[in-house]
Amino acid sequence: MPIVHDDDIATIYFDEDDHDVVGIAARDFADDVERVTGDRPAVSSSFEDPAGPAVVVGTLGDSDVVEACLPEGGIDGDGDTLAEKRESFVVTTADLPISGVDSCVLVVGSDRRGTAYGVYELSERMGVSPWYWWADVPPESRESVVVEAGTYRAGPPDVTYRGIFLNDEDWGIRPWASETFAPEEATDRDGLGPKTYARIFELLLRLKANTVWPAMHPGTKAFYRYPGNAEVADRYAIVVGTSHCEPMHRNNVDEWEAPHEEWDYETNADRIREYWRTRVEAVSDYENAFTVGMRGIHDSGMPGGDSREAKVDLLQQVLDDQREILDEAHDGPVEAVPQVFCPYKEVLELYRGGLDVPEDICLLWPNDSHGYLRELPAESERERAGGSGVYYHLSYWGRPHDYLWLSSVPMGLVEAEMGKAYDAGAREYWVVNVGDIKPTEKEMEYFLDLAWDVEGVRSESVSSWLERWAAREFGESHAVEVAEILGEYYRLSHARKPEHMGWSTVYPDTYVDDPAFSLTHGGDEARRRVEAFERLVDRAEAVYEALPNRRQSAFYQLVLYQIRCGAAMSEKFLHASRSRLYAGQGRSVANRYAELTREAQERIEAETRYYNEELVDGKWDGMLSDSPRDLPVFDLPGTGRYDPPEGGALGVAVEGRCEPVRGDEVQSPTLPTFHAHVDRERFVDVFTRGTDPVEWSAAASDEWIELSERSGTVDGEHRLWVGIDWEAAPTDRTSGEIAIEASGVRKTVGVEAVASGDDIAPGDHMEEDDIGGDFVEADGLVAIEAEHYSRATDGSPGTWERSDVPGRVSGTTVAVRPSVFPSYDAGNDGHVDSDDRIESDGHANSDDPPCLEYDVVLSTAGTVEVEVQCVPTQALTTDRDLRYGVEFGTGERRTVSIDPDGGEHDPEWQRNVLRGAAIGVSSHRVDSPGVQTLRLSALDPGLVVDRIVVYADGERSTYLGPRETAVDR
Repeated sequence: MPIVHDDDIATIYFDEDDHDVVGIAARDFADDVERVTGDRPAVSSSFEDPAGPAVVVGTLGDSDVVEACLPEGGIDGDGDTLAEKRESFVVTTADLPISGVDSCVLVVGSDRRGTAYGVYELSERMGVSPWYWWADVPPESRESVVVEAGTYRAGPPDVTYRGIFLNDEDWGIRPWASETFAPEEATDRDGLGPKTYARIFELLLRLKANTVWPAMHPGTKAFYRYPGNAEVADRYAIVVGTSHCEPMHRNNVDEWEAPHEEWDYETNADRIREYWRTRVEAVSDYENAFTVGMRGIHDSGMPGGDSREAKVDLLQQVLDDQREILDEAHDGPVEAVPQVFCPYKEVLELYRGGLDVPEDICLLWPNDSHGYLRELPAESERERAGGSGVYYHLSYWGRPHDYLWLSSVPMGLVEAEMGKAYDAGAREYWVVNVGDIKPTEKEMEYFLDLAWDVEGVRSESVSSWLERWAAREFGESHAVEVAEILGEYYRLSHARKPEHMGWSTVYPDTYVDDPAFSLTHGGDEARRRVEAFERLVDRAEAVYEALPNRRQSAFYQLVLYQIRCGAAMSEKFLHASRSRLYAGQGRSVANRYAELTREAQERIEAETRYYNEELVDGKWDGMLSDSPRDLPVFDLPGTGRYDPPEGGALGVAVEGRCEPVRGDEVQSPTLPTFHAHVDRERFVDVFTRGTDPVEWSAAASDEWIELSERSGTVDGEHRLWVGIDWEAAPTDRTSGEIAIEASGVRKTVGVEAVASGDDIAPGDHMEEDDIGGDFVEADGLVAIEAEHYSRATDGSPGTWERSDVPGRVSGTTVAVRPSVFPSYDAGNDGHVDSDDRIESDGHANSDDPPCLEYDVVLSTAGTVEVEVQCVPTQALTTDRDLRYGVEFGTGERRTVSIDPDGGEHDPEWQRNVLRGAAIGVSSHRVDSPGVQTLRLSALDPGLVVDRIVVYADGERSTYLGPRETAVDR
C-alpha cells in the first residue's frame, strides 16, 4: 500500500476527538515521511470526502475514523482481542469500502499510547531513527514508501511502566536547555520547560517508553513550577513519577521553602501533609505514579526517630497519611492509584525492620548504583498485587566514585541484571537513571527495548542487537565493525571506567593515586591497555572517515566521542604513571611521557569543545562536560621529570622488575621464565639516560634465544622482544643470557626456559607430546579464562552458559542459569540447602550443582590458593547468599561467598564495583605435581565468573591478574 509512490501521496487521517498524542504522532509521521521522501503528506482530522491513498490512525473505541475503517470482522485475529491489551497496536493494510479511498494503511492502538507506538513503529520501519533529533541520525532518502500488505501486531509490553530519570543534570541537559535550546523558558531560573520536555517525551514514545522522573537536582527549577510541563506530559501520554527522595510529586530541594530543619515528620507533620496534599490535588487529573515514603530533603536519610524502631514507626505513619491523601484526592479507591515505594539505601533497612507497605504498592528495588542489583523480591513479595520493579543506573553521582561523563555500563550487564529482575518477578516498573540522556543514548535504548520485550531482546546476543542498531544508524556495511568496537569499549571500561582511572574516591574526595595497571609485569599491562584503546580509536576513526558526511555527526555523538575520550583518560593516567617510573629509572624519555599526559588532557578538552561548540553548528552547546563536579580525576595528574646529563649513556630495564639493570650487579636480573607450552615473548627495554642517541648491540649466549633486533641506535627508548626457538632449545629446564653493550658498558640479562614437561609429573592419561591438561603452571601460577573450561556438567537445577557480561581480559564470562533457582548447600555432597533462611523457588532433582571442570598441570605440590574473579553481582534476596565451591582433585570442596556484607560504605563492595570484579580466594592442598582437575560449582543463582587463577608460589603483580596460561597446542 503506497504512502508515497510516483504521484500518489497518502493523506494521514485521525479523529480530532481522539487523544492529543494521536494527533501529535500523526503530524510527526507526516514530518518523518518528508524527511525520507521530501514529500509531506497532508494531515487531516476530518474524514469527510477522503480521496486517494490513506493512512488512518486512531485509538480503538475513541476514534470514529478508525471505527469507519475497521475491516469486516474487526481488527482482532487468531483469538487476540486488541481492546483487552494495554499499550498494544495493530498495523494493517485494507481495501476500504469507502468511495474515493484507493488504499489504506490502518494503525490502531488499544489505548492512546498503543496508537502512538504504532505510528512511531511505522516511522522507524520507514527508516527514521528514534534518535533522528537527539543524535542527528539522518534517514536514507527514498523516492517512494510503501507498506507491504498484511497485518503486524505488537504488545503488550512485558513491563508495565518503563521510563527514565533525568538526574545530575547540572553539567549537561540543564545548561543546554537553559542557554542553548530554550533560553526563553529560563528567564528567571535554569531548568527544563515544556519545549525541552516535548522533545524528551517524543523520544520516549519512539522508544516505546511511558514514564519520566523529571530532572530535580539543586539549581534546577522544579518540573511543576513550569505551568506547561504537566500539560505537555499529558498531551504526550507520559506518566509522571518522581525519584526515591521526592515523595508525592514534590521536588523538595526547590519546593520546600521552609528551613530544612523543619523537614521532620516527627515535629512538623501537619505542614508536610498539607505540602503533599496541595500537589496531589493539583495533578490528580493526570496520569501519575506516586512515590510514597520519605527521605531527607535530597538524597539523604529521613530525619526524626532516635532508633531504628522509632524510624520504622515514623515512616509507617508517613505511609498511612500519604495513603489517606491519595485516597481523598482521587475518585477511585487508593488501591487503584499507581504508587511505588523504593527501599533505597537506608530505607531498605527500615523496610526489613518491619515496615508494613500495603500490598497494592509496587516495591521498586534499587541497584547498587553501579549496575548490580542489591536484592530482589523474595518469593512472598512476588505475590504482591502492586508487583515489583527496579530503579537502575547508567549514570551516578556518589560512592565510591561518580561516573557522570562517559556512558560505559555494558549492555551485557544490563541484560543479565534486568533479566534476573524480570525472572524474579520485578515486572511492574523499570526506571533507569540516564543522567542527561547524552551520551547514554544506546544504553538507554537497550534498557527500554529490553523492558518492552524481555524474551525477544535477550534471545539474541548483545552483539547482534548492536549490529541491528548500528545498521539502522550508520548502514549495513558498518554494522558488524561498530558492534565489535562498542563491545571492546565495554570490555575496557568494565575493567576500569574512564572516571575511575584516578584510583580516587568521593565522600570524602581523595586525590588520585597510582593506577594499579602494571608497567613492568604481564607484558607491560599498562601499555597493553593503552594499545588496545589505540587500536579501538583507529577502528572507530576508520568507520567515521568511511561514512558519508551526513552520518558523521551522529557517529561522533554515539560512538567516537566516548571512544576517543575513554582512550585519552587511560593515556592520561598511565602515561603520567610511566613518567614517574621512568624518571626514577633515569630515562630521558620520562619527560616525553609527561608531555603525552598533557596532550591526552588537551585532547579531552578539545573533543568536548568540538562537541559543544562546533558539532551540528553548536546545537548541543552546553550538553557535555568533561569534568562534572570538578573531581580530582579530571585534573592533570602529577608527572615525573628527569633532567638528562649531556652526552650519551645507555640504560637497560627488563620485564618483571622496576629497577634498571646495573652493570655491577652480582646476580644479573632474569626475565620471567619462558614456557614451551605457553609460548610468550618477554621484553627488554634499552633507553638513553643522557641527551644524545646511543648505539647499542645485543648478543645471546645460545642460539635458542631469539632477539627481535641485535643492534641499533636508540634515541629515547626501544623495546626488544625476546623469544625462544623451541626446536633448538634443550628438552629440559635451561638457562642463558643476553648481553647488551654500548660505549664499553656491558649489561646482562638472564634467560630461563622450560622446554617440555620434564619438571611435571606425568598424569595417567598423558600421551606423547601432550602434558595432559588444558592449562599449565607458569611462573608459579595457572591463569584461566572461565569460558575455556574443559568440561561442563549441568545441575538440577542450573546450567552454565556463556554470558554477554564482558570479561575484563577476554571479553567473555560464564554465568549460571536460570536466574532464579534453589540454592545448594556448602557441603561436599551438594545437597540443596533446607535451612529456613533460604527460600526455595522449586525443588532440586539432583544432589550435584552445575559444575565447570578445568584440567590443569601443576609443577609444584603443597598448598595453593585458587582465586576466582567474578562479576560483582549480589545475592538474589536478603536471605540468600552468592557462593561458589572449588574442589581440587579428590580434595574437599571449599565454599566461598562473594556477596558483600554492607551497603555503600562497605570497603569490599567499593573495591568490587571500582575494579569490576568480586574476588574470592580459597586454599587447597595438592599432594603431588601433575595433572589435576579443578572443579568450580555454582551454589547460588546469579553467579557470573570471569577468570580463575591458581597461585602456587607466583606473585600477584598485575591489576587484572596474569595472562592466561592455556596450553599452546
